[in-house]
Amino acid sequence: MSTQDRTSRNSTFANIGMVARREIKARFLTKANLISLAVMLVVIVAGVFVLDYFAGREGDDGPDFTVGVDQSVADLTPQLEAAGLALGTTLEIEPMTQAEAEPALAEDLDAFLVGDPSRPEMLVEEDADQELLAIVSGAVQAHVLADQVIDLGGDPAAFNAELASAGPQVVSSSGDEADQFGPEYLVAIVAISLLLFSLISAGSLIAVGVVEEKTSRVVEILLSTIRPAELLAGKILGIGVVSLGQVVILGAAATIPAAMTGLFDGFEIDLGWTMLLVVLWFLLGYLIFSLLFGGFAALVSRQEEIGAVTTPLTFLMFVPFYLAMFMVTANPDSTLVKVLSQIPFFSPFMMPVRDVYGGVQTWEMALAFGIAIATVPVLVWIAGRVYRRGVLHTGGRMKLTEALRG
Repeated sequence: MSTQDRTSRNSTFANIGMVARREIKARFLTKANLISLAVMLVVIVAGVFVLDYFAGREGDDGPDFTVGVDQSVADLTPQLEAAGLALGTTLEIEPMTQAEAEPALAEDLDAFLVGDPSRPEMLVEEDADQELLAIVSGAVQAHVLADQVIDLGGDPAAFNAELASAGPQVVSSSGDEADQFGPEYLVAIVAISLLLFSLISAGSLIAVGVVEEKTSRVVEILLSTIRPAELLAGKILGIGVVSLGQVVILGAAATIPAAMTGLFDGFEIDLGWTMLLVVLWFLLGYLIFSLLFGGFAALVSRQEEIGAVTTPLTFLMFVPFYLAMFMVTANPDSTLVKVLSQIPFFSPFMMPVRDVYGGVQTWEMALAFGIAIATVPVLVWIAGRVYRRGVLHTGGRMKLTEALRG
């Protein structure tokens, strides 16, 4: 490489770096942006603690039923507990007398048992709850069976254990699939929502910045010292740094408090790997969409016309977002999902969700990365050509075909 080539290359990098630093200061270090970022951080952190609070309350719920038992039916206690457990119901059993039970039935006592354990009386305030009645009936029947086993010389404990485990074992013919709306769904939706928010915000900043410079004629001054490609590259780099920083900050604001509170305890999901994937796919997604936002924004000359450029590109992001939210979570291994997740505009949203649901092979992830990376030079050429022709165009909106022909 000649000295002239090295000098030109260094000058290009210097110009790109200068524009990038300008964008970082203009977009990130502004008072409005810092305030909005701080508000979002507070909302996210508070949301995590609120979610943990309600999750804790849900786990600390009291018993489903409170049952009082007289001394005469104390032998029913083990069977009552076993019957409640078999039906997935929690019982609180309180020994008491009938005199104590009568006023308690008007408050928090659901039933009171007294009399012969084989035919007990079940006192309730008004009508008996059918689920509780089924539990008591099952407990009484188990008690009678245990008495019969004793009379026959058997072991009632062993008999009850065998009886409790008896029943059909339900196996899904579709295999061991993750619950569509389980923890995986929560993690996946949070991840791609953060991705969508960041990409739309970054793309809008680029489009607005391009049109602002074009409207104010600042771009004409800038292009007198640097080339259009350097200006576009610096703008994309600077806003990319700002957006990536926001992704990392907001992601950490959600994951760190969640880890501290133990909200994700028991999750079979590698949250660290998921966040890394979100960052990697943000970088590729940002390259893909920012080039389109920056290039196509140069076609318009007024702020009122930005929607004509940003709306189709935003729609192009919402389509894979909703496909990832509904199609991938429902069937991450379907052929259609596998094919769509290889398309560069779809990959940033669909691949992280497929990974959370365990539906992606290593070679598929590598292939999706490769296709997305191979697409970037093509988009660089298209965006650079459109930007170069459109950024100095004044008057009405320039047609895309006209910009590409130049």
